[in-house]
Amino acid sequence: MERAYKQECWLVFGLSGMVGEGLRAGRVPGDPPLLGVSRHPQAPASGLEWLEGELPARVRVPATSAIASLGPLDAFAAWFESSGAAPARVVALGSTSVHGKAGSPDPAERELAARLREAEQRLAAACAARGSALTLLRPTLVWGRGRDRNLSRLVALARRWRVLPLPATARGLRQPIHADEVAAAVLAALRATLPVPGAFDLPGGETLPYDEMAARCLRAGAPRARLLRLPAPLFRAGLALLGRRGPGAGVLARLDQDLAYDPAPVQAALGWRPGPFRPLPGDFPWQ
Repeated sequence: MERAYKQECWLVFGLSGMVGEGLRAGRVPGDPPLLGVSRHPQAPASGLEWLEGELPARVRVPATSAIASLGPLDAFAAWFESSGAAPARVVALGSTSVHGKAGSPDPAERELAARLREAEQRLAAACAARGSALTLLRPTLVWGRGRDRNLSRLVALARRWRVLPLPATARGLRQPIHADEVAAAVLAALRATLPVPGAFDLPGGETLPYDEMAARCLRAGAPRARLLRLPAPLFRAGLALLGRRGPGAGVLARLDQDLAYDPAPVQAALGWRPGPFRPLPGDFPWQ
């Protein structure tokens, strides 16, 4: 016999990820119970139960008033199309990579941007056909909880080498956003009295150059290391010695490119305000 769930529970994919951790931590009394779908279900807790499943494979879920996706958008879009689910609202995370990597010199990154764009379109079409209001949130550079593969990687390299080399031209603007702030935006969309349909870029609360972002990370997580700014030709020569171990062409091309997005639409729609970029030592635990 299938267990019956209340219509007002929130069904969430990706609840065991770093944004999912933030969402669980951000719940308040009065929020509906959570029903998480995971390959590795955890022990039930107060207001939280789990279903075992993995996207995009068919996962049988109960009817709920809201579904949230915190994981890969293409897998969720494929599942939603085939599921027949028709909640009143869907809140899904995409990525600003749909913009920033569309013109990348790296074919794999261009393919990723195209896949994200197609997933957005497919999910929007499926939601429209079923009368489900879609709130699509595209975070910028997500970090935090010691689990990200972005800023934590820079800190790990600096700890190992005692320096973090960057080209002097690495001044492209960035808007890093903490996983907890992404979770707060998802919660705002779920809690809204009425659904908030639309696609919104989700930048962090401060815009700063790439090298300054890196310097703040080092001060917090690798205080004995220093940022080494090199002439661009010398930096490229050093990377050539690393071969395949170095960053890809797309990453290098973006170091001096501005990847900054307007926060006004999402802030007006959700009443959501992220804070400035202030990493602390605890944000980069030693592995």
